[in-house]
Amino acid sequence: MLEARHVTFSYDGIQPVLRSIDLTLQRGETLLITGPTGSGKSTLAKFLCGFIPRIVRGECSGVLSIDGDDADSLTLTEIARKVSLVQQDPESQICTLTVSDEVAFGPENYLIKPEVMTRLVDSSLASIGSSHLAGRLTYALSGGEKQRVVIASMLACQPDYLILDEPSSSLDQKGILQLGQILSELKKKNLGVICIEHHLEPFLPSADRVLSLSEGRLFPWAQDVGRRGGPFQNHSVLPIETDALASMKNVSFAYADRPVIRRVTMAIHRGEVIALMGDNGSGKTTLLCLLDGLLNPLEGEICLGANSVKRLSKKDIAKKVAMVFQNPNNQIFERTVSREQLLTLDVLGLKESRLTENSGARLDEAGLAEFKDRNPFALSHGQKRRLNVCSAVVHDPDLYLFDEPFIGQDERGQRFITNTIAERARTGGACVVATHDLPFAAEYCSRLVFLENGSLLFDGRPESVFHRLEQTGRPEYSLGKVAS
Repeated sequence: MLEARHVTFSYDGIQPVLRSIDLTLQRGETLLITGPTGSGKSTLAKFLCGFIPRIVRGECSGVLSIDGDDADSLTLTEIARKVSLVQQDPESQICTLTVSDEVAFGPENYLIKPEVMTRLVDSSLASIGSSHLAGRLTYALSGGEKQRVVIASMLACQPDYLILDEPSSSLDQKGILQLGQILSELKKKNLGVICIEHHLEPFLPSADRVLSLSEGRLFPWAQDVGRRGGPFQNHSVLPIETDALASMKNVSFAYADRPVIRRVTMAIHRGEVIALMGDNGSGKTTLLCLLDGLLNPLEGEICLGANSVKRLSKKDIAKKVAMVFQNPNNQIFERTVSREQLLTLDVLGLKESRLTENSGARLDEAGLAEFKDRNPFALSHGQKRRLNVCSAVVHDPDLYLFDEPFIGQDERGQRFITNTIAERARTGGACVVATHDLPFAAEYCSRLVFLENGSLLFDGRPESVFHRLEQTGRPEYSLGKVAS
């Protein structure tokens, strides 16, 4: 049994994040933990796997025991042999250059025989539908592919207890279904599993218990009715028929000799909210980076209005386009939340009082005003993402490009981001949102663009595209699943 007793923890100089936590996990039991962004879920995960207080420093009291042994009497290596953690940010957990080496890294450290290790690597990758990634370079993977590899890596370690911190956040629909199946299989193998998630529905069939963590305390979970709420639920913002705000014509792109975008042609009009969807590795992030001018196409042309991106400076593009990246840590530069939010204005030389005044209101809407003097890296993953949004759109550009913005968001965070997107479309701008969130695409988007292997497979109203996907043998994208 994995047991935490009377656990309280605070980071230096900050109020307690965990308060008198008592928690048990039996082998063969699956426990789901949910709760608001910033409530202490990732901190609890780090305590249960021994990272706190050995690696992550702070003021800690309480006891962790693993199968009757006090964790204080065990080395971190001994704890790791029993308890594995899939962290919220997969990039922070990848150590090697190739996928096969990454999945083999844990078993190698446990001196597992090579022939056994090979079988472990193959079966772990296959379980999450990622055998095709075996020979790939880890740094060239998409966010969802990296998440799959980290999950496979921890499965290959064969722990007694597995902790998953938002494991589905970057997975496509097929990956989420596979993860749900993995949880069921782990139960049969007598593994104890803690799965920390905002979106519980795919994992409820495997769960023995569901708990909610709020303000550092654990409570029984009370199912929340409703989802995002707000004025745009159940209907999309209708596009305004105008000349294209941005366009791509026969655009192709490749990393080295691997094609990623293949002859994509599309236009983005004012008033549109476009869901950009596709399986992990289909090219969604690359397409956003092309639209933002961060990558140059090998073929074709990209325009903002009537101007080719090739003829615009990076500063000119940044005044028109706001990009929010998939990993929030890659987009934080300042030492305080308030300075981070205003960084875009400083860099672009925009000093209008209206923009500065609006920034304070947006920080409050994001639930971050109370943290304005805090170091951004001390925020939770979801809070960092909302800060990214506040900073990126502070100057009210015409086009928002958001890459998986709902990762790590509770209901309040989802509502803030959704309202930010809807407001931009309603006031004459446009938004392209790379997402695996089917309800968002169905309820809020006027258009859905679906990529497959870098090609534009479908482009149309969301209900039409979902229907066509289901007809072509993709039941994971059915409207029935959206409604559920």
